Amino acid sequence: MDPRLELEIASAPTAVRVVAAHEVEACAESEQRGHARGLAEGEARAVAGALKKLDEAAAMLARAREESDRAVAEDAAKLALVIAREIVRAEVDAGRYDIERIVREALHVSAAGRAECVVHVHAEDLKRLAGVQFRSATRLEADPEVSRGDVHVSTPRGIVVRDLDAMLATIAERLKEDRE
Repeated sequence: MDPRLELEIASAPTAVRVVAAHEVEACAESEQRGHARGLAEGEARAVAGALKKLDEAAAMLARAREESDRAVAEDAAKLALVIAREIVRAEVDAGRYDIERIVREALHVSAAGRAECVVHVHAEDLKRLAGVQFRSATRLEADPEVSRGDVHVSTPRGIVVRDLDAMLATIAERLKEDRE
């Protein structure tokens, strides 16, 4: 038998290893282990890359959810204030408010005591207050600049304004601050 063996291959080899016949099986097992190790390393890299992408996607989703929750809360607060404003105005337009109590509270807040003061109210509210007794130094006047349900008290110490729209705006600001 001729010890030379001729093989025809499609391209030039990059490495050649000559193995004795009794080592062929061991080489094949070694190549299989190497192949399996390479597959495992490739899978590990792929899984690590996929986990990184999943973590990034989860972080993006969490940020989007926070922004969405914030937007929903803001929209809900705005809607609630619009509804509150409409309800308050409807109640005022229907005359379902206690203008006497509102005036007395404004006088109390003014801390005018027995000092002279002028209470500015809407003309309709002035009619509703006819016959109501206040402090002797308190004078009621109709003011075309004052909306129904609102009260402006002028005292020597300053002016107290009880304005429904301003109160609702203050509530809106406080809600906004609470969300921030």
